Amino acid sequence: MKRSLFLQGVLLAAVLSASLAGAPQAQAQAIERSTPLNTVPDGAGGFNAFYGDTFTGAQSGSAFIDLFTFSVDGTPFDAAASVTSSFLDSPGSKDLLITGFSLYRYDPQTLAVIGNAIAGVDLTGFGSNPVDSWAVSGLNLASGAYALRVDGQVVGASGGSFGADLTVSPVPDAPAYALLLGGLAACGALARRPRKRKAA
Repeated sequence: MKRSLFLQGVLLAAVLSASLAGAPQAQAQAIERSTPLNTVPDGAGGFNAFYGDTFTGAQSGSAFIDLFTFSVDGTPFDAAASVTSSFLDSPGSKDLLITGFSLYRYDPQTLAVIGNAIAGVDLTGFGSNPVDSWAVSGLNLASGAYALRVDGQVVGASGGSFGADLTVSPVPDAPAYALLLGGLAACGALARRPRKRKAA
């Protein structure tokens, strides 16, 4: 009887270890954050914003998706943004691996993307563990709600961080362009006009 109980215990242990060996390994959870940008007017009808995120060593190995939202009302606008990772306490290795940077318009009610996202350009240099650098720009965009999305992975043992900036400028309307061109034409006509000499 004791021997059969012992064999049952060994058999149960073998079954449990086999099932655990076949189970998928636990993976780090993806970090998803959404933050409205704190914008600063530039005095010319546009605005600037500085933003970023920091990850701890406990988040090492995790993928992340950060959304930074803003809205523009009124005239069409141009937007330019950049993002750069920084090094912390992981000598000889990269702290963050930024894998994507994009700008898109979305519906604030449903959070659905409107139109196509504008993909950023990877400007990361070469060499051993270069600092990640990305840029994105959009011209003559319609007013509405927008998001800047940063995708990546925390690879440093001590975590990592990135910093970014955004510049939004209104696009002058057609009458403003016409006024500018008219002013330039008038300046050109005055410059070409022959000058009369004063009689002594």
